[in-house]
Amino acid sequence: MHKLEHESLPRRVADRLQSQIIEKRMGEGDRLPTEPELMALFGVSRTVVREAAALLVSRGLVDVKPRRGMTVRAPDGSGVAESLAAQLQMSRVSLDQLLEVRLTLESSMAQIAAAKRTDENLDRLDENLALMADPATDRETTVNLDIAFHEAIADATHNPFFQIVIRPINDLLRALYIDKVGYMSLRGTTVDEHRAIVEAIRGSRPDEAVVATRAHLERVGESVRGMIASSQGGSA
Repeated sequence: MHKLEHESLPRRVADRLQSQIIEKRMGEGDRLPTEPELMALFGVSRTVVREAAALLVSRGLVDVKPRRGMTVRAPDGSGVAESLAAQLQMSRVSLDQLLEVRLTLESSMAQIAAAKRTDENLDRLDENLALMADPATDRETTVNLDIAFHEAIADATHNPFFQIVIRPINDLLRALYIDKVGYMSLRGTTVDEHRAIVEAIRGSRPDEAVVATRAHLERVGESVRGMIASSQGGSA
């Protein structure tokens, strides 16, 4: 193999390793070559190898742990989440734009789930509803259940790409919900709206699933804007 040159060495090494992961269909937990092996393979320094590893970590492709080196990680959209969070903080993406994407994605997810859901998917959704409706469930758990509900809808499409795309959006919203006291006052409304979505999916009624999802997310969008306005106005 020819020695790599130029200041983009870490990126080029990372790109080569990414191609290897894809071409060899490496799965979660599979190990990549060790640092010394990569140094010899590409003819580069330890620093270059470590910078390449950091790039792969940022892409959400590998984990790096002491004594284990680089291992392939399951795709979970973490790199997308970090990028979205950074762009929101830098005002390159507005909250309204984020909510618009969520509305479009989840309406499609509910429509597909109504056609492809299994009994196992419905059991998971029913369990989520029961736990979220329980008055004894605390705020953090309720928020996590709320996010898990939308991920369960994604799973019911049996298209893993939806899970990868929707998870980072939900992770951004999780932090917002946990930080705002007003979220819990709307729990009953959220549960009722979630139940309407589930019943449409259970009945294999795609159009109703879309309508119920849009109604829920449009209401959520208004609530989120209200919580933010309240916070900026100085109230809890």
